[in-house]
Amino acid sequence: MGGRNMTVKNISIGFTRSGTHPRNLIAYQKILSKKGIRVFAVCEGEIEKKEYSSDVQVYCFERWLKSHWKELKCKDLENYQQKYPDINLWEIFYTDRYIRYKYNYNDAVKFIIGMIQFWEEILEAEKALCLVSDCIIGAENFLGMIVGKKMGIPYISIVCGRNEKNKSFFSCNEGFLNVEFNQLMERGYVATAEEKQRAEQFIDSYKNSKKQPFYMKNTVMQSRRICSTCWTYIKKIKHIYYLFDGRFYNKFNPQLYRSRRERMEPALEPIRRLYIKKYFHQPDYQEDYILYPLHFQPEASTCVYARKYENQLFFIDQLAKSIPAGKILYVKEHSVRVGHRPVSFYKQILKYPNVKLITPEADIHTLIQNSAFLIVLTSTAGFEALMYEKPVFVCGDVFYEGFSGVKKIRDVFNEKNSFLVPPKQDKERYMNQMACYLKTLKDCTTREEPLYECSKKDLRSLQKLSMKSLLNYLSISNE
Repeated sequence: MGGRNMTVKNISIGFTRSGTHPRNLIAYQKILSKKGIRVFAVCEGEIEKKEYSSDVQVYCFERWLKSHWKELKCKDLENYQQKYPDINLWEIFYTDRYIRYKYNYNDAVKFIIGMIQFWEEILEAEKALCLVSDCIIGAENFLGMIVGKKMGIPYISIVCGRNEKNKSFFSCNEGFLNVEFNQLMERGYVATAEEKQRAEQFIDSYKNSKKQPFYMKNTVMQSRRICSTCWTYIKKIKHIYYLFDGRFYNKFNPQLYRSRRERMEPALEPIRRLYIKKYFHQPDYQEDYILYPLHFQPEASTCVYARKYENQLFFIDQLAKSIPAGKILYVKEHSVRVGHRPVSFYKQILKYPNVKLITPEADIHTLIQNSAFLIVLTSTAGFEALMYEKPVFVCGDVFYEGFSGVKKIRDVFNEKNSFLVPPKQDKERYMNQMACYLKTLKDCTTREEPLYECSKKDLRSLQKLSMKSLLNYLSISNE
């Protein structure tokens, strides 16, 4: 985090389960213990807690909540809001894909208060140097960041680089701004010829390969795709068993707690996928269109980083009323888990005469190249569009929002005139920014994919490099 190098002893670093796999943490503990640094883990459920080695100190929210539930008082919510006034606590609550819309008022308030008290107890007990995750993904992480901030303990996000596997940049607090990149921009850093050449090669490689972001192709995301084979449909029948599985009645574990209807959703997705095909159009590249790529939901990319517009139907409604005359809004469905949205979602979009639903099979590269410009929340498509020198309007919080060719919109309806004059990319400035962005990416990740994809030797090397990068960022001596 800048400043002089220092060797720190007898302190700890906390890793959240949402960002660090337990098997990675075992390796990190061995690496960091040599420098006198302890590690501890924070997880949500008791099932997750069992994944950790007995040598690791693990704080489990589900276990804590069960033992403190009766002590939590709804009347204390206002006191905690006054104690943490930087952001509305209900706003944080609704960033969480697991707890929102599931609980009544009293239970929801108890969750908010419980998460705050849980983090206060942890951070008071631990001499924590920082908390580490991949990014803020929901209310528990968000409140950990808020509590830590008040105590002077930074929340560090190790954010995966877009289109760069096993490389990441470091971010503080909400986890979308690239700290080192911003520092380079503030200093007026000019990339070297070699760094600019690397940026050009990166862009050329992207255009020529037409590759997807790695996290849409890895083993985790593949498991979330809905295959079109009959065998996949048959396997969905297993979800009927879940209707009677008692684990799903445990309200202290929001990830498991769900109604019978929710448990049947995966079984309904293949049926929906077949049904909704009739709503999609093939793109007409002769049309004058604006491209909006839908986000998969629920995900942190919208729930956390585009909170105002995470209801995408509302966002599309605002866009339909705001785009320039003579243009059509192309809404492209996300290619991951087509069928996870209710049919009513698509029917509502079809009501807008200046909006067209585009098939998820349409090539995103060709769509970008033939568009007038893109409007995105936090989509990677916006980052990719800049490589084609296309204007991008960003309506959420994302790392590339300061790049040349991007304009941030905070209120679509009230700033609709901005769409009349799309931002123009300054090629030289953009190439310098891209070079600086790539310069900030480290051989570092806490994600779980390398556990399955790397050899043991490469995995050990990556784990060591990841902790070396973290200590460098914290300005702790690696000697």
